[in-house]
Amino acid sequence: MQNSGVTVDGESAHFSSVSNNNLINTSMSYYGVIEEIWELDYGQFRVPVFSCRWVNVNTGVRKDKIGFTLVDLKKGGYNDDPFIMAVQARQVFYVQDSSDLTSSCGCTRQKI
Repeated sequence: MQNSGVTVDGESAHFSSVSNNNLINTSMSYYGVIEEIWELDYGQFRVPVFSCRWVNVNTGVRKDKIGFTLVDLKKGGYNDDPFIMAVQARQVFYVQDSSDLTSSCGCTRQKI
């Protein structure tokens, strides 16, 4: 499990209110663990995808006081949308937080 962590950034554009016509672009990082690797074969090309167990970002992800991202891998979410394309993923190495045994520190790297 230690080497199968991933994160993906989800981006969206939306209006801040009904009366405001200015678009706001936002980004949110989602953290999870790869459970299966699939390869979609389209004949002339293949696309690798990861089926992941995601952590609920509202209850299972937080930043500590010095800026590390802490992830509680037991707080799952987003079960209806497990797949990402491999090119979207960044590898995460989860290290157990010795001061809080329910959380792991997520150390990220460049895209896979």
